[in-house]
Amino acid sequence: MLSSSSDFSFWGLVAFFVQVFIVVAVTLRVMLTRHPPGASFAWILITTLLPYAGFFLYLMFGERPVGRLRAARQKKAIAHWVRIANHKLTPLGPLPRFLVRHRSLIHLATRLGGMPLTTGSLPRLLGTSEAVIESLLRDIRNARRSIAMTFYIWEGGGEIDRISEAILAARARGVRVRILLDAFGSRGFLRSRSAQRFRDAGVELSSAMPMRFWKILGLQRADLRMHRKLVVIDEAVAYTGSFNMIDPTGYDAAVEVGAWVDAMVRLEGPAVISLLAVWRFDWALQPDEDLSDLEHDYALLDMLNCGPASVVTIPSGPYDKGDQSLHLVIETINRAERTLSITTPYFVPNEAVVIALVNAALRGVRVELIVPHRTDSRAVAWATRRYFDDLLQAGVKILYFEGGLLHTKAVAVDEEFVLFGTLNIDNRSMHLNFELSLLIFDAGFAENFGKTLARYRASSVPIDPERWRRRPVVERLKEGASYLISPLL
Repeated sequence: MLSSSSDFSFWGLVAFFVQVFIVVAVTLRVMLTRHPPGASFAWILITTLLPYAGFFLYLMFGERPVGRLRAARQKKAIAHWVRIANHKLTPLGPLPRFLVRHRSLIHLATRLGGMPLTTGSLPRLLGTSEAVIESLLRDIRNARRSIAMTFYIWEGGGEIDRISEAILAARARGVRVRILLDAFGSRGFLRSRSAQRFRDAGVELSSAMPMRFWKILGLQRADLRMHRKLVVIDEAVAYTGSFNMIDPTGYDAAVEVGAWVDAMVRLEGPAVISLLAVWRFDWALQPDEDLSDLEHDYALLDMLNCGPASVVTIPSGPYDKGDQSLHLVIETINRAERTLSITTPYFVPNEAVVIALVNAALRGVRVELIVPHRTDSRAVAWATRRYFDDLLQAGVKILYFEGGLLHTKAVAVDEEFVLFGTLNIDNRSMHLNFELSLLIFDAGFAENFGKTLARYRASSVPIDPERWRRRPVVERLKEGASYLISPLL
């Protein structure tokens, strides 16, 4: 009896010291990795209350490692990337006069993304999902050499089946087709018969950032996602923006929140080269692929100018170079002198972004934020509302979009330029996901995007500051609770 009691005391003591070790180890690691204060406190609290679960969760989600194998491949890919990053795609000499006032922003964007400024591109805004689908179909049907795609979500059915059939027809006439899909966002499709049809037809289909339990041993974070949406056809035409390869009315939450409302940009000209380089980088980064795409001589760098736009391509992700997207968004906000319009489906910013928006409003900029009234994530929706008090008090105009799930991600400044792409204003996009943004300087594109904003406003309801301040306490509590976990969202 005494022996059994002694054994129990011994193992209890071992468990106690193991728990203390876990808490101390995670606390020290959090302090050394410079997490945001809110996230640091959350991880320490979780690990203190639930040591073993907290330790396991921190291994999976606490940092941003892409895994040892992928990190090694990433290092090699970046070495190839330097060749295009250092290539002067823009004409030698001074910047065009209309860009001189934006010199510092352009310099920051090229440093953050590692891509040069390009001039002479032709952007065309596709302001509806229907326009995106029809344009993609035309270009896929006209493809003669190659189709390269990256998407976060691919799900068959509805309008997407038309695109799939066009891809199979292109492959049948000898076009090389390579598609990179996020392993989580497209998990259903990757296991489907439609995906097998692609493979049987010779389409090269690859899974980005596969979520495999054993990869934790290689220190790969489990929830890093390939959130880019990118299409390059015949190395001459490119698309990017918010559109996922899914029928806008066919997803599970459409009945409750409405159809997705998206926008894409179709590009021709030198900017296509930068987007092609991003796609090749992502393709080479996957363990099942190789680096051969990055080893050509970039003869296409002589692509002729075909339009008035100057474009900087800014890829971002967990590259261990800090939060590129956060720096970019804050500087873009700071550049506004007259007007600033932001559209995003998920608005859970950090305090630096909130301060930048408040400062813009206080210095006289007409700031508006357009977000969907209903989203597919209740926690994110409640966390979003927690930021409205400070913004409304500063004079920011906040509009609830009622025409569906507004999914367009853009920041329009002074009706002169637009930051456009896949980037949400939330912690996941800023800190974790592989994202893609374009800084587009073109009066025509800015004007067309202004018309798209006008359509969004027409389907939106502005939040009245006085009524907002009188909202029920229960709602405030929900907002507060969601705000506490917002660093982990």
